[in-house]
Amino acid sequence: MKEIKGTTKLCALLGYPTEHSLSPLIHNNLAYMTYTDMAYTTFEPEKNRLGDAVKGAFALGIKGLNVTVPYKEQVIPFLAGIDPLAKAIGAVNTLVLREDGYHGYNTDISGFTRELQLNGIRLDSANVVILGAGGVARAIAFACVNEGAARTVILNRSVEKAQNIVNDIKDYFGDTANGRIEARPLEDSERLDINNILLVQTTNVGMYPNNDDILLKESVLYDKAFFGFDVIYNPYDTAFIKKMRHKGKRAANGLPMLLYQAVEAYKMWFDVEITRSMESVLHARLKDALGYKFEKKNRPGVPNKENIILVGFMGSGKTTLGKWIAKHTDRTLIDTDREIEAIKGCTVKEIFENEGEEEFRKLESEYLETLINEKRSGLVISVGGGTPVPEKNRELLKKVGTVVYLRASAGELMKRLRYDVRRPLLQGKEGNDRRILIEEMLRKREPAYMAAANIVVRTDGVYFPRIYQIIQKKLNTSYTPNHKKKNYKSFTPKYKRRKPYEASGY
Repeated sequence: MKEIKGTTKLCALLGYPTEHSLSPLIHNNLAYMTYTDMAYTTFEPEKNRLGDAVKGAFALGIKGLNVTVPYKEQVIPFLAGIDPLAKAIGAVNTLVLREDGYHGYNTDISGFTRELQLNGIRLDSANVVILGAGGVARAIAFACVNEGAARTVILNRSVEKAQNIVNDIKDYFGDTANGRIEARPLEDSERLDINNILLVQTTNVGMYPNNDDILLKESVLYDKAFFGFDVIYNPYDTAFIKKMRHKGKRAANGLPMLLYQAVEAYKMWFDVEITRSMESVLHARLKDALGYKFEKKNRPGVPNKENIILVGFMGSGKTTLGKWIAKHTDRTLIDTDREIEAIKGCTVKEIFENEGEEEFRKLESEYLETLINEKRSGLVISVGGGTPVPEKNRELLKKVGTVVYLRASAGELMKRLRYDVRRPLLQGKEGNDRRILIEEMLRKREPAYMAAANIVVRTDGVYFPRIYQIIQKKLNTSYTPNHKKKNYKSFTPKYKRRKPYEASGY
């Protein structure tokens, strides 16, 4: 049991209602994990007494406050200061005690961007479609523009409400936002000229107990999206998430975002380090508190696990890893570049020089269609760095097998490609010019890699046995359509599972 002393600091949540809030669970566990002498509770001031509540908290020296609906906007007039970005958003969720009063911040942005990072997604140059125009949608739209998204479209039944967000964003970011943010009515969802979409669902449609509700029952957006994000976390798998996965796309709910925005607030109040292991424990405790029950048989299967397809930027190790996997798993290696060279009777470099890149991509599509028609299994397939860029090729790749994106950083790729003279697209580029070209090409191609991938593996400084161990683990924890688990050949040692991090049971 936690000991409350005369030195114990107090933090709290302001909102109405608050009885089902998960904030006390998060912050009291963080206090235990970080050895902070703090206790966290909730307050429900009446709407006309919100100012009195803020003044009273300041008078009592309450270290920090979180703010939730309906007070995120209403609390702003009672603050001594506000972060410029939070002011532009028009909502705060974190108050930090200063000498002159409370200063307001919005940590929803960091919570959102951190969850995307968790899933290997960068907003830089991304195409984003946001469903809804409420408070969370507002923060996410600001995050998209702030992080450099190429295009952000807000779809809402009331286009005026969405346009208000767009106007505020343009006022804050100025000319840099021009052409990158727009508001459209929800019915325009079928007419958007946009692909490779990060689709973000911010409405309360589908929230418990209305688990089967969904804003768009059928839409081309599900086909155009490479990832779906639903801010709802109860139920764990909303109808929106199920729809995305039914289309073979990756998706995630908003529970990590809830956790990360709270962690950011806690670090504002107390100068402490919060490790990933702590966050992992908290994530598990949140799921327990929500009563999540997981049935593995209901998880979506990975398509055609008999074939492993390696995609990634040039120099990511596709061919070398493919040879290694083939050697250790009795699979047959296919390098699509070598196969196309054999068919054409000339090198890839010569095809690029004589017929151009577009013609080479067509040859790749034709070869992938051949693999589909032959229905071969037991393959490990290494494809060219640009193969997943055309949308048609991404669809074909997923029909051939399980697509694994070998994700390497630009710095690591530069090390591997520094002296490489074989790549047609790097010809004539040396030193800093080559580095700039690699960074630019990777930035443009990564959304395509992420859209194609069933599995993403970071490869910086990771040896082949460990990379394949990660791939194998993901394959073995995914279920085939008949829900029977298949055991694949294993060559890696079994490591003893460590005892999980112990935390308080608030």
